[in-house]
Amino acid sequence: MWSCFRLPKDREKEEEEYRFFRRKAKEKHFLEGGLLLEEMIKSFDGRPNPIRSFSQKELQRATNNYHHDGVLHQHWSYKLYKGTYEDRPICVKKFPANALWGYIMELYINEVAVASQMSNHKNVLKLWGCCLETQVPTLVYEFAANGCLSNHIFAANVCLSDHISEEELSPSKKNSQLLSWESKLRIATEIADAVAYLHNGTSKPIIHRYINSGSIVLDQHYVAKLFDLGFSVSIPLGETHVDANRMWNFPTTAPESAYTGRYSEKSDVYSFGVILYEILTGKRILNAKDIRLFLKDNIVKGNTKQLTACAELVVRCVDMNPEERPSMIEAAKELRRIRMIQQ
Repeated sequence: MWSCFRLPKDREKEEEEYRFFRRKAKEKHFLEGGLLLEEMIKSFDGRPNPIRSFSQKELQRATNNYHHDGVLHQHWSYKLYKGTYEDRPICVKKFPANALWGYIMELYINEVAVASQMSNHKNVLKLWGCCLETQVPTLVYEFAANGCLSNHIFAANVCLSDHISEEELSPSKKNSQLLSWESKLRIATEIADAVAYLHNGTSKPIIHRYINSGSIVLDQHYVAKLFDLGFSVSIPLGETHVDANRMWNFPTTAPESAYTGRYSEKSDVYSFGVILYEILTGKRILNAKDIRLFLKDNIVKGNTKQLTACAELVVRCVDMNPEERPSMIEAAKELRRIRMIQQ
């Protein structure tokens, strides 16, 4: 049960679990076909789609031994590399070997359990497989040629969750193409569809908890793909919320969740509202309380009627009262209506 994920309190128990899974990984029948991975997911009531197992050598060759030039995205808990496998570009998500094993393993299991179920949706980054031979399993995703959404809506071109200086950015990241208003509105609709699918695509709603402009990537056609599912939790059947370890107080985090550690579908709606604000203004949000004033003076150029309608949707999504926020299905439906508005 994903909502029950917690860091092991007993260090000895944690190390015992680690030895068990590593021992299983060394057994031939577990390496073949990724049965260990499937066992881990099913232990949390998951129903995974088939994914393939990669060897450590295959991924080393694919990424040129994880060369620095291939880093697409750097996060505090992982690095995302560009690779080539069987003449196809791939994204390889590598966790640090020296990280706290229990915590990173929690993120890994969460991510695989959710991504393997959500990968059928066109706006969720498709999980292709993993490597179980590394200390922390390495994940392989479809390639997102145009990187983070934030590379295309902010002048600074740095992902929200990046810790990379301007000097370290590759030329492609420094020169990312800013998107037209029409493209931004389409991307906002695709993001809303993806989050709505998380909330409604399985018997138990899945809450992303970490929606930001760095957890959304764009493929070669600038189609939005939701990513970074490691912090996701599911709401138990019959419940409207779940209590989980509190996230850091990011600007995209719903206030009630930041204060109490209680998450609901409306927590993601708030985060989506912040993303829509950033798409509308091209600026990072600093204080949600001032969002109405910023919207009035900083909206980007485009179809005035569409921009005004989107601004009204932002205000609804970031309402301090969660009950007053729309559902993600309602937000997605509203965005599709807005796209039909003529100048």
